[in-house]
Amino acid sequence: MSTTLALVILSGIATGSVYALIALSIVIVYKSSEAVNFAAGELVMIGAYVALFLVVSSSVPYWLIFPIVAVATFALGAAFERLAIVPITRRMSGRESPLIPIVIATFGLSLMLKGIVRVIPYTEEVRSLPPLVTGPPFFVGGVPILRADVAIVSIAVLAILGFWLFFTRTLLGRALQASSQNPLCAALSGIPVARMRMIVWGIAGVMAGICGVLVGPKLGLTPDMGGVIMTALAAAVIGGFSNLPGSIIGGFVVGVVQNLIGYFFGSDTIIVAPFIIIMIVLVLRPQGLFGGTASVKKV
Repeated sequence: MSTTLALVILSGIATGSVYALIALSIVIVYKSSEAVNFAAGELVMIGAYVALFLVVSSSVPYWLIFPIVAVATFALGAAFERLAIVPITRRMSGRESPLIPIVIATFGLSLMLKGIVRVIPYTEEVRSLPPLVTGPPFFVGGVPILRADVAIVSIAVLAILGFWLFFTRTLLGRALQASSQNPLCAALSGIPVARMRMIVWGIAGVMAGICGVLVGPKLGLTPDMGGVIMTALAAAVIGGFSNLPGSIIGGFVVGVVQNLIGYFFGSDTIIVAPFIIIMIVLVLRPQGLFGGTASVKKV
């Protein structure tokens, strides 16, 4: 394997770890409401701009930026669920499925966040966050590895592991799982399902916000950077929307495959790579590589 190809794969692993976290954000919302949150990309953008504001205005260190961004994006996700999702669900109760109105509401949130950011003065120029860590690359088998990429993968993996431990080892996490899997039984067991759904949307916001901080040093910050959601959707499709570990694996797969496509066929093909991946997986295995048996639901 050439050094260049090894660098391409390593860079794909770094970006894939971020895609995995965004895909996880999308999947946990889907499992709780059966709707796709198309505003996840804009929540990534908000996380990146909050971090940029903290760096520019007060030179806040990264160890403090991450919790501040987490609080801000949790509040944004939870507020959206309370102010938009709950009223939609109540008004559609006993009628047709609220899935389509919920999806449209996420599109509305996406456009609203993008519009708000566009009127902020320092968002007119393409900016980027300072690297998470600095220093020269180190070599493994003659292949240079960037310290910033190691930091991105490490933080993303730690975040994924932290969320996994939260969902599987804490009472609140188990209550969130129960509310997502069987809301009726959860309610009969005394679990406040409505509050659990709000927390799920908040946690999804935290995941997206953290991703914004991670990709900020690698990507240019613009109001349109939320387009990264298409790549995350490809990761979720590969893993299966009902499979959390699958979405994580899908993120790494998409990151590496996307970079390989760009390496062999030119950088312009990177843009269309997520759409190609989505179409191939949907044609060959609609439920995803790690999903269960495909089913049809009336919407």
